[in-house]
Amino acid sequence: MSIKEIKSGTLYKEFSLEIPYEEINKIIDSKINELLPTVTLPGFRKGKAPINIVRKKYENNVLSESIEKLVQEKTRDLLDKKKLKPFTQPKIDLKKYEKNEPIEVEIKIDLEPEIKLKDFKNIKINKYKIDLDKKLIENNYKEFIKSQKQYKEIENNRQIKKTDKVIIDLSSADENVPDYLKNQKKLPIVINSEYQVLPSIGDKLLEKKIKKGDKANLELDISNSLKLKEKKIVNFDVEILNIEELVDFVVDKNFLDKNGLGSEQDLKNNLEKSLKLQYENGLKQIEKKQLMDILEKEHSFDLPQGILEQEFNDIWHRIDHAKKDGTLDEDDKKLNEADLKKRYKKISERRVKLAILLKFIASENKIDIDEKELSNGMMQYASQYPGQEKEIIEYFKKNPSSIETIRGPLLEDKVINFVSSQCGLTNTKINKEAYENLEKKVFDVKKDI
Repeated sequence: MSIKEIKSGTLYKEFSLEIPYEEINKIIDSKINELLPTVTLPGFRKGKAPINIVRKKYENNVLSESIEKLVQEKTRDLLDKKKLKPFTQPKIDLKKYEKNEPIEVEIKIDLEPEIKLKDFKNIKINKYKIDLDKKLIENNYKEFIKSQKQYKEIENNRQIKKTDKVIIDLSSADENVPDYLKNQKKLPIVINSEYQVLPSIGDKLLEKKIKKGDKANLELDISNSLKLKEKKIVNFDVEILNIEELVDFVVDKNFLDKNGLGSEQDLKNNLEKSLKLQYENGLKQIEKKQLMDILEKEHSFDLPQGILEQEFNDIWHRIDHAKKDGTLDEDDKKLNEADLKKRYKKISERRVKLAILLKFIASENKIDIDEKELSNGMMQYASQYPGQEKEIIEYFKKNPSSIETIRGPLLEDKVINFVSSQCGLTNTKINKEAYENLEKKVFDVKKDI
């Protein structure tokens, strides 16, 4: 086997290997000999067929496995010979394979960085607590009441108004309209809502000045509903079954019973708890981000060039798509190509550095996610999709690699909690205004880059 180093960078190596074909032949022969006793071919008793005939029939079946085994062996030999300690699984690329010709392979290796952890006891962090004043709690309750929409049937038949809700039967004779749009019974339409089953249907009904019992024909563009690039105008027949007008929302017995509440005070208490939990979750993210910033600043080590390039390429691929789709962040639109690349290279460096650092902390302190924690994590994730929990859990079982999307964040949080427990804490109470200013400062993208 000949070895040629074709690239060398920071904690990164690329090698080209040329392996004589005779070596793959030996492995194929070995596997064919293993198969020989079990093979039955026409004209021969089981296990008695000549090896050259068996090889001709089964060589292609064992070829892929044989090449994989050979390359894995040669990769281990390379690492031993060069005394390299890979940080991740080496990436192997079969560049050339032709029968009776040397096999050419390229191997990309990210090397393990040397990290010296700081003493976490010397790190000082803030532990925040939100101070919910009475005015904030009262305003939150008022906003909730204001957000509730309550309607009642109109007493005297009149033309619909912008604030009304109408109940309609909707149908179309157009065969190209999908069933879920074609015929709908007792469909509620809030006239001034931003979210309509069909775009502009509320405005169209308002233009017709219709009343309860009226029938009308509407021309509606359904291209957005069907995600079409060109307009598609369809005729719909509409019958107004009922009109309900908006009335002031009242916390009455019906509302309390429906929501399992004993009194209006129970509602206020629940809203206060929910508001407090909302701020507490926000503060946890702020505390996590501040600690991550400290860990990144306090630790200095080389980053594997291969991992760094892959991370940037993945991010830049998404940026390119966002440009084409017109979904690029407003802040990114202000930058030229060179500055945009500079921004995301720094973001890539931060992500890779923190990922490596947290992984190292976990390894050094034997922090891992056990089966119970992983199972709870999957259940919590699945609960975000009501009615689909069983299918999601089944998907995880059938696709073990996808479980890493659950394990990764769980491990990250567990490491952060471990580090936090070692740090010196300063308890700080903040109000709503201080929280908003802190949130803006901590998550300022420009500050990080």
